[in-house]
Amino acid sequence: MPEDLAIFIDWENIYISTVTEYGTKPNVSAILEKSREYGRIVTANAYADWTDGDFRDAPPTLYSNGISPRYISARYFPGGRSHKRRTNSIDVMLAVECSDYLHYHPQVDTYVLVTGDGDFIPLVSLLRSRGKTVVVIGVSEATSYHLIESADHFISYASLLEEERAARARDRAPKKKAADPYKELVRAVEALSKGGKTRVLGQVKQQMIVQIGSFDERNEGFKKFKDFVVEAERRGLVNTVDQDLELQVYLPDEKVPEGPDSDLANEEPKEEVSVNSQVNGRSDGLPRQEEETEEPGEAVQVEAERAGSSAKANFDLLEDLTSYELRTICKSVAGLREPASFVEIFGSIRDLDERGELELSRDEIREVMEAMLESEFLAPTRTKPYEQAKANITFYALNRDREEVKTALESS
Repeated sequence: MPEDLAIFIDWENIYISTVTEYGTKPNVSAILEKSREYGRIVTANAYADWTDGDFRDAPPTLYSNGISPRYISARYFPGGRSHKRRTNSIDVMLAVECSDYLHYHPQVDTYVLVTGDGDFIPLVSLLRSRGKTVVVIGVSEATSYHLIESADHFISYASLLEEERAARARDRAPKKKAADPYKELVRAVEALSKGGKTRVLGQVKQQMIVQIGSFDERNEGFKKFKDFVVEAERRGLVNTVDQDLELQVYLPDEKVPEGPDSDLANEEPKEEVSVNSQVNGRSDGLPRQEEETEEPGEAVQVEAERAGSSAKANFDLLEDLTSYELRTICKSVAGLREPASFVEIFGSIRDLDERGELELSRDEIREVMEAMLESEFLAPTRTKPYEQAKANITFYALNRDREEVKTALESS
């Protein structure tokens, strides 16, 4: 039985985007047809000021397709209407009604947001924290790549038009060979590099969608686009770098920024242990000064010696975590392909927090991982990240022989 699905359309956003980029009004039928691939549509709303000249002809078409036009009066600043329009009220009303629907209709599993506005990222986070799947449909060129990253799935409006054209021409045109996703990833990074654009994960995926019409990492066996990029890095096709607080993608022959933020997927653990006093077993998050002579993998141990006590003395996994928290973390790490990199383990725990399964800050996650290393819950191993790599790096595997780990994994 298909899952129930709700659609919320920021009509002004999608209308302006399609008219600007493609010179055409939104194709409602194509949007609904694509949405049905994710479930049974139980409600669909579109939001706009329908008295506006650009939108007044849309309601009859929306009604005929089972979409309810929700009227939001436009507001203007004093001193004239030209270029003074406020659109925030539309975003707020869509978010409020979507949240209200989430509360009163818990049986709906999937939400489709038709927009490219990055202001809806908090709404996406709310829906996902309640266990809902969020699909965003938008014009690639006009969609916030942070919105793309925050959603479970992103569908380019251009791909909808392409699918319709392909369906009409399927019997007339010879079948094309399916594009190699890894080659398209490299081509996307090259295109962004030449254009001097940001190479964060959302932007890279967006470029791939522009190139091949549609892309879904699930078809390649990955739950998240980040996992697909990490696999490409293991194959020596790209490099990932933690830069400007975001994961960015570089080509192997490009000069990668050096420093503490370099090469996120291959970097050794460099997380700091605070030497200041702690409250309730939690760190105050203040970083320490690292010595340039320290080996990255030894940073935790050296700092613990300087503090005069071990990381375990500061943060005890068995005392400072509840049995539920420890069990959830161990099962999350066990679900990774082992051995895993430090950042993969960190990301898996951070995902638990984003899904609402845990409540841990970034500093607390670091403390947990340091304690897991110190307490030998994690076993380090040196190996090449991919066959053509020139040097080994440190990966980590869950120590399943440890009694506490066995208990955590066996419990329901």
